[in-house]
Amino acid sequence: MTAERSQIPASQGKTQLVGTQSERLKRLEALLSEENYGAAGTEGLAWIQSGDEPPDSALRLKIANSLAWSNRLSAAIKEYEKLVRNSDQFQNARIPLANTYRWSGRADLSVPLYEQALEDNEANQDALDGMEYAERDLRPRTTIEWARDQDSDNLRLNTGTLTHRWRDTTQQQIYEVQTDLRTAHQNPNGPHPRHTGAAMRYTHTGLPLQPEVSISMQGRPSSRWFAGLRVKLGELPIHAEIARENFGMTAASAKALEAGLTANRIGLTGSWSGEMGVLSGRLNAYKVSDGNNLLTTSIKLAPNWRPLGVVVKPYASIDTRDLTFNTPNYWSPVEGSGSFGLGASAEWTEKDWYFVLAGQLGTRIYGDASDSWSASMGAQRWLSRNTGLTATLWGMGSIRDGGGYRAHSLSLKLDRLW
Repeated sequence: MTAERSQIPASQGKTQLVGTQSERLKRLEALLSEENYGAAGTEGLAWIQSGDEPPDSALRLKIANSLAWSNRLSAAIKEYEKLVRNSDQFQNARIPLANTYRWSGRADLSVPLYEQALEDNEANQDALDGMEYAERDLRPRTTIEWARDQDSDNLRLNTGTLTHRWRDTTQQQIYEVQTDLRTAHQNPNGPHPRHTGAAMRYTHTGLPLQPEVSISMQGRPSSRWFAGLRVKLGELPIHAEIARENFGMTAASAKALEAGLTANRIGLTGSWSGEMGVLSGRLNAYKVSDGNNLLTTSIKLAPNWRPLGVVVKPYASIDTRDLTFNTPNYWSPVEGSGSFGLGASAEWTEKDWYFVLAGQLGTRIYGDASDSWSASMGAQRWLSRNTGLTATLWGMGSIRDGGGYRAHSLSLKLDRLW
């Protein structure tokens, strides 16, 4: 999560230019004064790309800002880069360009721009803050995390994870090693498996597909190997994945873990900013080693509508789960499950902390789904430039297999930068 950036949904697409240049300028300035950055970005970009006499450099900077603040990062970067290369706004555009590089996952490209700004003014607070944000992405990081999950079916999971991540000298290649331990208790009659595992991951952010390769192994309850590949498709934040994974860990099931179930998975995740707001989605198709086929989907629309202010973001979602057959080893509703949810999230952020609240009410579309609720709370605090603490609490309630079902989880994380 990027604490300092609060995304404002965009209005994307081509806009036909209407009126004289003076009328377009007045319309654009009005949108900017209303802080309607989605519409301002659309209007301004259409003007720049129209072939007509372009806006002056100061207004182009405002247009680029609007694109960045409405989550059209690729378009914003192109406009910022033009301003930095050849305009009288190059000093004013450097830090916004650096910030947008970071938001797009390229903190390595942001550092030289922050350094240039600090050479001109070593007390530039925006550049100092930006460097600190970039360091959190780029410096070697050790993470210790503990999580406890429990549900009304008498399942208890305790998971501990130790991870270390670092980059090469180009800052574009990311290496990560991880070890984890999970104890699972399915009361009253078991099983009570104990999982140990290790993983290695490699990502190259400088390549067009930004490939991420992972290799992992399980030592207990039985020895086996797993692998995965994730790539970015084009400029939009859309990723495709293929993996062979430990399905007992994926399903968070003591019985599936004890049975040694694995799965081959193909997945697709992404988001798109359009006239209605921000649309995001996720699809995963599993071929489980017990012969089952599992398909899960999730679609979420966060509209431009902000009746309670910018901080509170309403959304609507649809979640589905469909399988070939039912098994007692993991949640597998024979008629599937489809639910519709309405919810909202609220986020408060500063440089060294954030606090997030979210809640959702759901109702049945088909299958085993029912009326449901879920709520979560998350907080992070950087105690120093090197040490951060994060806590997350989550709970939900619904009906499964004809009876009431409850689940909750708590996770605590310590990050140490080196």
